[in-house]
Amino acid sequence: MHSSKFPRADRSIDAPPNWARMAWLAVLGVVLLWLILSRSVVAYLATAAPEDALALRSAEPTALVTLAEGELNLTDQDKTETTGRPDAASRPVDQLRKQVETALAADPLNARAYRLLAQLAEREQLNPKTASLMQAAAHHSLHETIAVEWMMRKSFENKDYPGAAFYADALLRANPQFMDDASPILGRMAENKDAKGEIEKLLAANPPWRPQFFGALGGAITDARTPLNIFLSLKDTAVPPTAADLRGYLSFLFQHKLYDLAYYTWLQFLPSEQLESAGYLFNGRFETKPSGLPFDWATPQGAGVTVDIAPRPEAPDKNMLFLEFGQGRVVFPGVSQTTMLPPGAYRFKGSFKGEVVGPRGLQWSISCVGGTAIGKSLMILGSFPVWEDFEFAIAVPETGCRAQSVRLDLAARSASEQLVSGSMWFADLSISHQPADPAK
Repeated sequence: MHSSKFPRADRSIDAPPNWARMAWLAVLGVVLLWLILSRSVVAYLATAAPEDALALRSAEPTALVTLAEGELNLTDQDKTETTGRPDAASRPVDQLRKQVETALAADPLNARAYRLLAQLAEREQLNPKTASLMQAAAHHSLHETIAVEWMMRKSFENKDYPGAAFYADALLRANPQFMDDASPILGRMAENKDAKGEIEKLLAANPPWRPQFFGALGGAITDARTPLNIFLSLKDTAVPPTAADLRGYLSFLFQHKLYDLAYYTWLQFLPSEQLESAGYLFNGRFETKPSGLPFDWATPQGAGVTVDIAPRPEAPDKNMLFLEFGQGRVVFPGVSQTTMLPPGAYRFKGSFKGEVVGPRGLQWSISCVGGTAIGKSLMILGSFPVWEDFEFAIAVPETGCRAQSVRLDLAARSASEQLVSGSMWFADLSISHQPADPAK
């Protein structure tokens, strides 16, 4: 009776109808779609189509900055087509500044916005403000290239050499292609007694751009000894100069005919045991692997010929120069070394064994660098099954021959004379000075 008088309430009457739930989900979907459009899509359009991004979100900071930068860049490119002034803007500076400041208010860490404000301040010659804004841009991102380069130059101008070195390193790590912009600053620092320590410390850390810097250094200095001083400061570090570093510098010195400085530089980086045995001709017994540097043997490979340093067959503890020619036409670039013989008379000596078959054979010669021949061996052609000695005279003139080039070439005068085959060994090469005859 109790249950019939008070019937149990139906709980389902309190649940919202299905249409209301669907409407709620629809509203939620619209909100989510708008969030996606206003965030992800707008973020994409901010750089690809900034005007469209601003149509969806009027204060999108990246879009505002992209448009402002486009106007500044367009102004620089079209300066000769408009008023002829590099500071002529398509809109007043204050309007561009307001636009960038709006972006910065929405994104306080936007490094590009700080840099654009710095450029606008620079247009108005607001120097202190330019410096603080450029510094802020570089502080927020070392990938902000314009700001980092500006800070490098300004630090150098203000004699803040640690700062200049820091920003140069940051610039080149992110943008190695800016070496032409950084090398003049680094070169001048290397020649400044108050700044060179910063360069030496920077290079001792072996930054990834160091080889490129050494390659560009020749065009950024006024004293040809500057690279040598840098190399010497790195000599006893964990990362001393490489053969490639030295090769670039020696090539620079050769181009300027500074042979004595080149030879002195090369000697500074020879191991002590090699330095003690260095003579008129270096490594004539081929005891060490040639470095390819000018005052050591250069043994480039050609076509149809193999050039190698190999153990002597009958005495494996001794090395020799080995050449092997294939069948047919060969292109032999030669074996060479630069020497620094003072004026006087000398003898070139050595021994050989092997066979060369063809119209022309092998020949040793020595000539003044960029000048005429001053000594030449007989042509080696035919079969020589046992070791034979050879020698020839060298006469170094008093002038015009500070450096000399020793070469082994195929004495071919035409393409048909390059048809050779066989192999040849050379050993125990040397140059000795011949004292003048007192009777003459």
